[in-house]
Amino acid sequence: MQWLWTFGRVPELEAIHMLDVSNRIISLSPIQRSSPTAPRIIDVRTRAEYNAGHIPGALNASFLPPWSWSSRVEPLLRGVDPGTELYVICLSAHRSIGALKWLNERGFGNVKQLKGGMQAWRSQRLVEVKEDGSARQSAAPASSGYPVACNVPCACCQKAMNGKKECI
Repeated sequence: MQWLWTFGRVPELEAIHMLDVSNRIISLSPIQRSSPTAPRIIDVRTRAEYNAGHIPGALNASFLPPWSWSSRVEPLLRGVDPGTELYVICLSAHRSIGALKWLNERGFGNVKQLKGGMQAWRSQRLVEVKEDGSARQSAAPASSGYPVACNVPCACCQKAMNGKKECI
C-alpha cells in the first residue's frame, strides 16, 4: 500500500451532519446496532487518539500501520451489508481517505469520510466522549442553527442528556 493512497477526493460529510449520524447510532439498542444495515462510524485513528476523545457511537480500527488495517476492521464489518452507511474518520481527513478507498475496493459502496476529520468536529465544539467514561458536549456556534444537545442517552454513561450541554 502506498501513502499516495491517502490522498485524493472522496465523498465527505460535514461535521454537523455527522452529528446526526452519531445521534441515530446512539439511539439504537445494542441489538439494532449489530444489524447488517445499521450505520457505522469507524474511527481510524490510533487507540490512544480514540481513547482521548471520539464521536459517540464510533468504533475504533486504527489505520496505522496500513498494511495490517484489515485485521482490525474486518471484525467490525463481519456480516455488514455492502450497501450499509459507513463513515470513516481520522484526525485531519487523510488516513480516512485510505480507509475509504480500501472499503470501496471490497464492495462497500456507501462510504463517506468526515470532512476535515476530528479537527473539524472539534472546531465546531461537538460532542466527544472519552474512554475513561467522561464526556464533553459543548454548544455549537450560535450561528449554526443546529442543536447539539439531544434527548438520547449519552454514550459514556447512558444518562439522558435532556437538552443539557454537558453529560452529568
